[in-house]
Amino acid sequence: MEMRREGNRPEDTPAYQILKRHNLLTSSYRLDSPDEIDAVAANSNPWAVAFWNICCCPLALLGCFKTHAVPAGHVTPVEDGRGGFIFHGKGNHLICDPFYKVHTPKPFGVNTIVHGDRSLLVVQQGQIGFALNKGQPVLLPPGLHQWQDPTLVYRDAFDLNNNVIRMGPLTLVTVDEGYSCVTEDNGKQVILPGGDTYLLPHRNHKFQKYISTKIQSTNMKQIRATSADNVLMAVDATVIWRITDVDVAAKNSAETITSSGADELGDVGDIAKLTNDVLKQAEASLAAFIGAVNYSDTFNVAAAIKAPVLDAVPLASPAQPDEDSSVSLEMSKQPSASPLFDLVRMNSCVAHANDITKTYGVSIISINVVGAVPADTTLQSSLAQGAVAAAEAQKYEIVAHGKAAAALVEARGVAESNIIRAKGEAEADKIRATGTLDAARLIESSPTAIRFSMVEKTGNAIADKTSIFFGADAANLDKMLAPAVVAAATNRVTSRPSS
Repeated sequence: MEMRREGNRPEDTPAYQILKRHNLLTSSYRLDSPDEIDAVAANSNPWAVAFWNICCCPLALLGCFKTHAVPAGHVTPVEDGRGGFIFHGKGNHLICDPFYKVHTPKPFGVNTIVHGDRSLLVVQQGQIGFALNKGQPVLLPPGLHQWQDPTLVYRDAFDLNNNVIRMGPLTLVTVDEGYSCVTEDNGKQVILPGGDTYLLPHRNHKFQKYISTKIQSTNMKQIRATSADNVLMAVDATVIWRITDVDVAAKNSAETITSSGADELGDVGDIAKLTNDVLKQAEASLAAFIGAVNYSDTFNVAAAIKAPVLDAVPLASPAQPDEDSSVSLEMSKQPSASPLFDLVRMNSCVAHANDITKTYGVSIISINVVGAVPADTTLQSSLAQGAVAAAEAQKYEIVAHGKAAAALVEARGVAESNIIRAKGEAEADKIRATGTLDAARLIESSPTAIRFSMVEKTGNAIADKTSIFFGADAANLDKMLAPAVVAAATNRVTSRPSS
């Protein structure tokens, strides 16, 4: 049993470490087993009780003696009639004293029994028992406890899973990660970082507030601001922000004490005032930014005509186009997005707000506009009609630019095609002329080739003719052709041996 008490005590769990470090746990009243309960043992048995009740019935009716039975797991509170208080343990009891007063038996396993100056109670695991001994706090670890002391008064048991536990002059504070705790130690502000449990050791070291260091997303109520061109706009926006310096935020903006000066018992994480300060500054910065925006330039859809609709058309040749005859495709520069919806340009609004919010420990991450329309519905309708007309004009301009670009590409393609075709034909003529010249030179070097060429040309000349005119009559035709035929045949015969 001693090994269990020393090596595996109920308060050895992590939940009690902060109290153990400060040596605040009192285990001197703890019992190891129910057998150690200070109670009067049974002094009778059922037969004796029956005998007394039957044989001494008149005395029982007069209250001269009392009998009662205490079940296991129970104790019976008894008063001796002389200002004393006792417990009766399990079994049958015979009391031969008319001044004794017997109460109803009570279970001690899960109950708190306070009987005069005697106390018998159980503190559950995960809880801490709180008692006062002459006004000084006594913290009881888990287990069965009993004492007899008129100055030691049991008050309550506190669940350790609560973030703030006030136990008389002591305060136990658990700060989650992502939060910081603001406390006051005799008027001096003390910030406790998240991720640990802290003990505030005296009454004037008070818990005041939790402050979240997480990213906050807050809807800004609709504001009305005038643009640079005097258009009243209704703008809806959200603000993303977080507390970066808890110490500065607690000192300069957050409400850390109640108006009555009492302990905060409500929402201990309320930062409504700080949130309101952030939203007010965000509204002011956004209104100043809107004042520099021309609504007609940034929200009117007609401005979209300036946006480029075509990329540069690729040409078939890198040659420079004729500037005098080409259609200019240069467009206006693409306009930037509307400043209210341009994250880059909105950074100036955020920077302006942060110049102020940093003085109370807050950093605004972004101000996002989710809607911006003219507050005047008539103006909004007129602008919508103008937007429709602008869209139509933009459509026709896109078509015109497309046709111009297509015509330019087609003209350049035809011109380049003609140039390539002309260059090809000239090269072909040059090659044919060179071949003809070389052939003529070869024919010129051989008389026979000359004659055969003449015959070939003559044949080609008369190939598709039905009649031929000669400068002689028919009787002399053989004389005209015979010498040429004979000469050609002679040359062919004489030339064979040499070949």
